Amino acid sequence: MVEMTSDRLFSHYEHLHRRPEPGFSEEKTKCYIKDFLSPYPELKKFSEGKMGLIYQYVGRKEEKHHYDLAFRAELDAVEMDEFYGTYYHGCGHDAHTSIQLELITYVCRNKPKLNVLFIFQASEEKYGGAKEVCKFLKDKRISISRIYALHVTSDLYPNFVSINKGDILAAGLTCHLKLSLKNSGHVSNHGDSAASLFSKLVLLSESLDELDCHCRITNFSTNGSHNVSPTEIKFNITFRGKSSDICKQQHQKFLDQLNVEYQNEVIMNYPLLHNNTMLYEWVEQVFSQSKVIKTLKTPFLFSCDDFAFYGKELDVPTCYFFIGAYSQGHPIHSNEFITPKASLLRGLYVMTLLIEKENERING
Repeated sequence: MVEMTSDRLFSHYEHLHRRPEPGFSEEKTKCYIKDFLSPYPELKKFSEGKMGLIYQYVGRKEEKHHYDLAFRAELDAVEMDEFYGTYYHGCGHDAHTSIQLELITYVCRNKPKLNVLFIFQASEEKYGGAKEVCKFLKDKRISISRIYALHVTSDLYPNFVSINKGDILAAGLTCHLKLSLKNSGHVSNHGDSAASLFSKLVLLSESLDELDCHCRITNFSTNGSHNVSPTEIKFNITFRGKSSDICKQQHQKFLDQLNVEYQNEVIMNYPLLHNNTMLYEWVEQVFSQSKVIKTLKTPFLFSCDDFAFYGKELDVPTCYFFIGAYSQGHPIHSNEFITPKASLLRGLYVMTLLIEKENERING
């Protein structure tokens, strides 16, 4: 049975890894999930739409609209090249989905006396699909006691799990800016060039890079040609801070110092990710008692994840942790990152361990 589960887990990953899709357009991924889960009568599809897929397992029928646990996995891939629209599963979402699929088979086979939601969420990388899921759950008056999510990390070896309490991931704000330049025409014209203006913008962004808020410019482009001065500058600017307010303030400072006409489009705005202290202590105790994994404390990271919306919007205790997935030195969000098989197995082990211990905690 263990060997069969391992083979299926690896097969899920290989299939999904070859089919990366952008956020809110993960149709092939959703079809794969639905086809795989369709034979399980213990499972019911609760919702399907742009926001993804939600399945429910009901082991305590007296608690019809309440769920003891929820697990979140993501469907989308990383946008590697904004101009060409190329995508790659370089962030491990394919691994998270694969693990959750096998977690569901474990639940259906062992039939714990729990009510569980399995959320396959669209668009974590961009636009914040979690916010759409939270709105749906609130509209349906669904209550949840605890929500879990894991994320693979290339910074640790596969036998390590990293977890901490309190604020663990930064708030994130990313905007797409389009600046209109007055000077155009022949490149010999006088006035500020797009290059000189952009150099000033880089210096401005660097001046806003502080201990509590990091600022980065990416995806810089212009129109024009070799002999025609650009009339537009386009770029993304990202702020990662220890609060949403700090990100907003630094963003406004940047806009206030633009002396040209501009358009500003918010493409990502995620709150701070916070792990509930009591839930963390319980999970850390569960992990520390295992002889299979080694547990480390996660430092505060200037990365972000829209899993933060679940705790903020639903007012539910959440716990987010990292599974080691060292990939021959290739970092997360690179086009060479691959989740090792050992990390897939470790992630599944940790999630099934949580189900087992939660069932013992609730039912004795």
